[in-house]
Amino acid sequence: MITERQPADWRELQHDVARILSECGMHAEVEKSVPLARGTAEIDVFAVETIRGRTNTIFCECKLWTRSIPQHVIHAFRTVVADGGANYGYVITSSDFQRGALTAADLTNLRLVSWAEFQSEFESLWIENHLRPRVTERLDPLLSYVEPILPRAFEELSDDEKLAYLEVRERYVDFGAIVMLFTMYGTFISPTVPQLPLRERFPPTADADKMPPGMLDASAYGDLLDILIPHGERAIAELRGALGRRPADGSVDS
Repeated sequence: MITERQPADWRELQHDVARILSECGMHAEVEKSVPLARGTAEIDVFAVETIRGRTNTIFCECKLWTRSIPQHVIHAFRTVVADGGANYGYVITSSDFQRGALTAADLTNLRLVSWAEFQSEFESLWIENHLRPRVTERLDPLLSYVEPILPRAFEELSDDEKLAYLEVRERYVDFGAIVMLFTMYGTFISPTVPQLPLRERFPPTADADKMPPGMLDASAYGDLLDILIPHGERAIAELRGALGRRPADGSVDS
């Protein structure tokens, strides 16, 4: 899962679908008018994915319904996908699909999915294109501060300052080790990120009380990201302050 949060209405579902596809590296638009063989149609979410110079077009129909999606909805969307030249069509619903609707999508380029199933389809691409790059970009300095080799700037501190820095560093060593697994560098350790929740894989020797609230029990990667980034940035600021505002390489911040 990317997020456990449920969209409040159909517009929010559209925007959440578009956001996920954008974070996967696609160009995504909400409520886009596209030309068909005859006339035009408004697509809830329109996305274009470019892979090695080739493009795939995706049409998404978002249905925040309480009743099952009937067959005629799928027939109509199947025509739009075909006439609009889309490579794939997704019908994303908060309910389920009638048997006739499922039959209507057989042997076509349509995917009939729930909100959770949609996330699952794009989870690995989202992790590769958004989660790992974002954690790397925002929290890379943390790794330098908590790695086993102390930063060069440490030698410039007084004895009291060294003790203070080591005390701060100790609070974030285990957190930094977990962050590493979600960065681009983590691919050298494992091609996949750890499965959630992290509490089931948390080292017994580590101190869970030093982790930010909710981190170990998060069951969706986007929700985990929302915890990692602010806590990691606070850690960086605190560690940098303990080094007299020096980055880990020994230079002085401007």
